[in-house]
Amino acid sequence: MNMIKSYDVVIIGSGPAGSLCGIECRKKGLSVLCVEKEEFPRFHIGESLTGNAGQIIRDLGLAEQMTAAGFPDKPGVNVIGSLSKNEFFIPILAPTWQVRRSDFDHMLKEKALEHGVEYLTALVKDVIKHEGKVVGAIYKKDDMEYQVRSKVLVDASGQATFLSRKGIAGKREIEFFSQQIASFAHFEGVERDMPPFSTNTTILYSKQYHWSWIIPISPTTDSLGIVIPKDLYYQECKNPEDAMAWGMENISPEIKRRFRNATRTSTPESMADFSYRIEPFVGDGWLCIGDAHRFLDPIFSYGVSFALKEGIRAAEAIDQAIKNDDWKTPFYAFRDWSNGGQQIAADLIRYFWIYPIFFGYQMQNPDLRDEVIRLLGGCCFDCEGWKAPMIFRKAIEEYDRKQMVG
Repeated sequence: MNMIKSYDVVIIGSGPAGSLCGIECRKKGLSVLCVEKEEFPRFHIGESLTGNAGQIIRDLGLAEQMTAAGFPDKPGVNVIGSLSKNEFFIPILAPTWQVRRSDFDHMLKEKALEHGVEYLTALVKDVIKHEGKVVGAIYKKDDMEYQVRSKVLVDASGQATFLSRKGIAGKREIEFFSQQIASFAHFEGVERDMPPFSTNTTILYSKQYHWSWIIPISPTTDSLGIVIPKDLYYQECKNPEDAMAWGMENISPEIKRRFRNATRTSTPESMADFSYRIEPFVGDGWLCIGDAHRFLDPIFSYGVSFALKEGIRAAEAIDQAIKNDDWKTPFYAFRDWSNGGQQIAADLIRYFWIYPIFFGYQMQNPDLRDEVIRLLGGCCFDCEGWKAPMIFRKAIEEYDRKQMVG
């Protein structure tokens, strides 16, 4: 086995969480290596960005590049219930975009390279430990294995949840929204609403956990996702293509109308058991960020926003841990901050699925509307003392209590 040099921070994965963590660590003067198993650009789902994500992108100085790439502006999200009823609109309070993730993630990687993050295309195979502390990783490249040493190893491997699979982080625990399968593909020629609403995200749902997304990701391309319960998928569908056809016929007539002249331009794919959490996700010499420790029902597009925010916040914790030679205080603070925001988002999503009509009413409630819009925009980590999260939590606790009694 060959030995190579050491870094302050080694990051596994170069999606939004890994790239932002690398950028912020470099701003603090830390040396960073990011190890990515796939060449960029590569396909990825998660194409609608919240207002919080848009602000982070502008702070990175990427606004002009986003426009030049042809990413549509995202004015808001239109949520349409069963038979086109129970409709409400979620405005975006800060300018943001719909993106083709292959191009967007590559853009973030290029920005990280500008900041001095080193990149390596290789497959991380294992971790290196010394006296209980994670001190590096073993990776494979060109049929050779190498070691790289780190003061902090960051798992940004997304749903591969690398450190969990290696027994360093906790086990992957399936959550409320897990019993669904999402199938998705890209299409050309989809009928859109008239400007300025033509590049909205559209969410259509029929009943609990039966829903679809339509996201314009370029001037001519839309992403269609069909999400249905797992038992229905296996009863009615043989593959992702069947699932998409089922969704077009059964979730909403609006899907069939919009896609009647559309042409599919990518092979349908599916993702199962997509909602999970991992505890613990921090430890001596390591931590997990983004989807590497938690993933929620994607209905309100929190994934990229939370990945970016966690990448930034994790870099602060890493810097403190290295400077003070103390991982517990900053890493536990990061854990508590992350869990708090993620739980507020999870409560909001559960409340929507339990009480979709009441959720629409809350969107019109003058006492809560601004808070709900901001929560849907990604402000779940910055809402101490807000009314809406407490109302959602209380309603869910009462619902769960009745379910247990019943």
